[in-house]
Amino acid sequence: MDNKLVDENAPRKLKFYKLFFSFLILLALGGVGYTDIDPASSHLYWLSMVPVFAGACLLLEWLQEHNRGRQWSEVLKAQLMLWVSLLVGVLLVYMLLHSGRLDYENAGLVVLLLLAMTTFAAGLQLGPLVMLLGVFLGLSLVLVAYIGSYVWLIMLVAVVFMALFYYLYTRRNA
Repeated sequence: MDNKLVDENAPRKLKFYKLFFSFLILLALGGVGYTDIDPASSHLYWLSMVPVFAGACLLLEWLQEHNRGRQWSEVLKAQLMLWVSLLVGVLLVYMLLHSGRLDYENAGLVVLLLLAMTTFAAGLQLGPLVMLLGVFLGLSLVLVAYIGSYVWLIMLVAVVFMALFYYLYTRRNA
């Protein structure tokens, strides 16, 4: 009976994951655009994305673990340790910024790097789609840092490839 209940909720859950993942990709694309347009203040955008991505990963983890039967306190502890370590890293970046070791543009890129790495690490527990989001954030960093004038064209190609991967992934699991 429980398996039937889980199977009935699977299409709704998959639809939720698709929408949620798309929302996070849009936030990442918005940040890449913002970093390209105003690199000096982009660090504030990426700083604001830390709690958004942390909350998103906690929600996804809770939805998955709720059905696996693991203790929520264990899940919460593991995810909080991961995201608190990111927060500490971001605070260290701001310490370097205020001491004059980093400028605002580079601080934004470093915060994006930390967010990409933490999202990828969270994906090790949450699954390949979150890992893919971490890879996307990392590629965004490289594109913004080195290929500023063509970033939008390359990002569009990257989104098409990610959509194709996502389609193939969901089709295989359906």
